[in-house]
Amino acid sequence: MPATRYSEIRNQLLRESFPTVFAPAWLRDAASNYVPLPIHERLVQCIWYDQRIQPTGLHTADGRPIEVIFPGWWNLEAGPDFRNATLKIGAEPERQGDIEVHLRAEDWAHHRHDHDPNYDNVILHVVLWEANSEKPPRTRQGEEIPQLVLHQQLAAPLEQLFDEIDSDAYPHNVGNHAGQCAETLAALPEKSVRDLLAAAGDERFAGKLRRFARWIHQAGTEQAFYEGWMEALGYKANKTTFRALAQRVPLTTLAASRSGAALLFGTGNLLPTVAAKSTDLYARRLWTQWWKLRPDFADKIIPIEAWRLTGIRPANHPHRRLGAAAALVRRHENFAAKAIAAVESGGDPSRLFLQGRDEYWTRHYTLGGKPQSQPIELIGAARAQEIVANIVLPFVAAYANIRQDDPLQTLAKAQYDALQPTSDNSQARLATHQLFGTPRVMRRYVQTTRQQQGLLQILQDFCFNDKSVCRECRFAELARRWPTATGSG
Repeated sequence: MPATRYSEIRNQLLRESFPTVFAPAWLRDAASNYVPLPIHERLVQCIWYDQRIQPTGLHTADGRPIEVIFPGWWNLEAGPDFRNATLKIGAEPERQGDIEVHLRAEDWAHHRHDHDPNYDNVILHVVLWEANSEKPPRTRQGEEIPQLVLHQQLAAPLEQLFDEIDSDAYPHNVGNHAGQCAETLAALPEKSVRDLLAAAGDERFAGKLRRFARWIHQAGTEQAFYEGWMEALGYKANKTTFRALAQRVPLTTLAASRSGAALLFGTGNLLPTVAAKSTDLYARRLWTQWWKLRPDFADKIIPIEAWRLTGIRPANHPHRRLGAAAALVRRHENFAAKAIAAVESGGDPSRLFLQGRDEYWTRHYTLGGKPQSQPIELIGAARAQEIVANIVLPFVAAYANIRQDDPLQTLAKAQYDALQPTSDNSQARLATHQLFGTPRVMRRYVQTTRQQQGLLQILQDFCFNDKSVCRECRFAELARRWPTATGSG
């Protein structure tokens, strides 16, 4: 059928908006007038993930034979498309590193990956077409990266792959990328698998308890709790920086200040230089307050490079998270004591994190940004529950352990055991794929936060430490021994 008016306009707009770099490539048969195929980069990612390429005779652009031992884990965050791949190129020994996928070889330079530290560990550049690539891809240090051109090395014609691959299902709903342990787990009784996950979840809880015990000994109860929930507000991308900021602006200093938000933003180096002249009254007020405080905190300012400010959901931007931190400190004097009391009384500690209020951050994603028409939760219920599971309950258990308060420690652990699973994050989804293949299978076994945390512990203990791509991993052996060791089954 002929091209529709919609596609004609769409194609024109794409060409105008992204003339060279970001436009999809259109596969057209010159001998006919059928609608061209929109070959997007995501399709190439799917092809690489499924290894829909020639099983033998694969070679790099410079003619070296290449063996793909493991294509890597699909990365949904900033940085290369696949992490921790294992390759053998030519006579070189096996290498582990990242994979970056593009439509065209020239896109490496167009996207400025040769200037981005996130791409320093790329060991292969996978492209569909080698178009206008006079220079090979290189890292920031100038090291040349091997390049694999797929177009003439596909397992089937590109049109066929386009028709067969449902790119919307990738990476979490295709169900064909489980690790070798998935078969072992599938052969076990369901109760044994649940017990195994729960035991691994207990180990994860114990590790967090030990960490909080160290922090309490080092910094005191309130400061340790403050560093913990600050780290949680940073999410994965900025958790280390948030805790560093909590150490540079201790809770006693922050709570005693009338300019807590200015202290956090200023010491965090997140006040824009134009804030003093901004029409945003909140940003101007913070700048005015920080200007007076700056001399006393100049040696504590966080380097701006320590923050990750791109590739983050707007609601999780560090500006909003710092706004939430200031609101929580204003709302809760003796915050740790309140959290301990909530657990001790059998209450819901997550409510404490829902009580922070800030008029400005209810309508803004970033400092000085455009006001939003609808209010935005400062900390949502799901995130509050995650903080309870990962921070509050291990903290209270550590506090009770130090004080030899067995009843309180038992209460904290019992609340942890009873928590329902929290929303998935990227690591939980990766663990699901490795151990079970699909979320549908995983849900038969993971019915509590404790079991969900067990998934993450197994991923950390085995998958992240396994350099052999399952070939020498011992987790399957552990799982086979589990029914006998526990007497379950």
